[in-house]
Parts: sequence; C-alpha cells; structure tokens
Amino acid sequence: MGKLIPISARSDRKSDWAGFVCFSLWTAFNVALAVGVFRRAPIAAIFFLPTFAHEALIALSFLMRKPLLKQAEGWAPRLAAYVATFMTPAFFFFSSRWKPEWVHPSPPALFVGGVFLWLVGAYVGLWSLLSLRRAFSIVPQARTLVTRGPYRLARHPVYASYLLQYGGVALSHLSFPLATVFFAWLGIVMLRISHEEKVLAATFPEYAEYRRRVGTFAPRFIAAREPAIAVPDPPRYGPVTEVSKAKAGARP
Repeated sequence: MGKLIPISARSDRKSDWAGFVCFSLWTAFNVALAVGVFRRAPIAAIFFLPTFAHEALIALSFLMRKPLLKQAEGWAPRLAAYVATFMTPAFFFFSSRWKPEWVHPSPPALFVGGVFLWLVGAYVGLWSLLSLRRAFSIVPQARTLVTRGPYRLARHPVYASYLLQYGGVALSHLSFPLATVFFAWLGIVMLRISHEEKVLAATFPEYAEYRRRVGTFAPRFIAAREPAIAVPDPPRYGPVTEVSKAKAGARP
C-alpha cells in the first residue's frame, strides 16, 4: 500500500474545500438530471430525493470533518477509491445516452424487488453518513474512529448501502453489462476496504479488536475468537507425591 504519511493542516484544509466544491457541483448535476425525469415521471423522481440528500451530505462532510491524522500514500489506494466512487455513475450516464438497451427495466417482480433494495440502501447510506461525517474521506485516511450508530453493526455501512443500492439497480434493470459493472465495482470496493483498514489499524490500536467483533457489511453473529490454548487436565486424585506413590504401592 505504501507508507502512511501525516498531512499539514493547510493542505488538508485545501482538500476539504476542493471536495466540498466538487461534490456540490456533482449534486447540482444530479439535480439537473432529475428535473428532466420529474417532467416525464414526477412519482419516479421522488425516489431520487434520498440520493440528493446523500450527495449533499457528502459535500458538507468535507467542511465538518476532523483534522487528518494519517493517509495512505501511493497511486493504488487513490485509484481504487476514485474508481469505486465514480465507475457506476459513469456507466449509467454513458448507457443512458448511448446504450439505453443496457438499462431497460426488468420484469415487474425483479423491478419491484430492486427498487425496494435501492430504497433501503439509500436510507442506510444517509444514516451512515450522519455518523461518519466527522471522519469522511474519499481516499484512505484516518481522522477519528467511528463505532457508533450503524458502525456498531458493520465496519463499512456506507459501502453496504451502496451494495444495496447498486444491487437493487442491477436487479431492477438486469442486463449482462450492468451485472458485469456491479461485480467489478464490488471487487474494487473490497480492495478499497483493505487499503482503508490498513490505515485505520496503523492509527488506532483499538481497531484490531473492533474488526474482530464487527463484520464488514453486516453484523457478525458468530464472533471471531482467538484459538483456544490447550490446558492439561488436573490429576484425577490430586497431586502425586512420594508418599502417595508409596501408599499406592502398598498392599492391604
């Protein structure tokens, strides 16, 4: 992953404002797209409301987060972070303009199930961001260790929310290209998680115990345990001494 480096307060503050501006523009872009959807199907556009709130909260989180302690250096962690963040929205933008057959609605049963998963994921994402906002980042960084709210149930509830949302969209618009992008995204997210957890474990000594107790995307119902150390059984009739040996050898 490369070494971990502390960042100066000035450069960190610049990245805060850069992130705020970029995600504010991204939110405005999504709102502009939704206006067209609202004109054609007002009811469908309502489902985008949690997504808008999600993106707006990300933008604000850049200004509310705590100072940076450490972050991963090198291109691999950053590339995984940015690709995982933007690859699926980029696919939807491309396909909606040039390959609409890639995102045709599925049969009714799959479509309804996918929409349900997407809605659940959208609200899980809002809940997770509200808890994470003081430690939010795109690239692997350590600011503060969050273990409250949904982080009591999963180490990465934000990614779990995207898993539900993107999985729901893949189900409601089932096609081979979309399924391929979904599983590629999932593989990159697992790589992204490995980079993030190395930074957190190197910064917060308590993270190892937290990772042992809490699952990646969902509660760990069977807690991971340390291997048991074999302890010899105690003597059945108490400690063996020279006297007891003599008594054991004596005849009645």
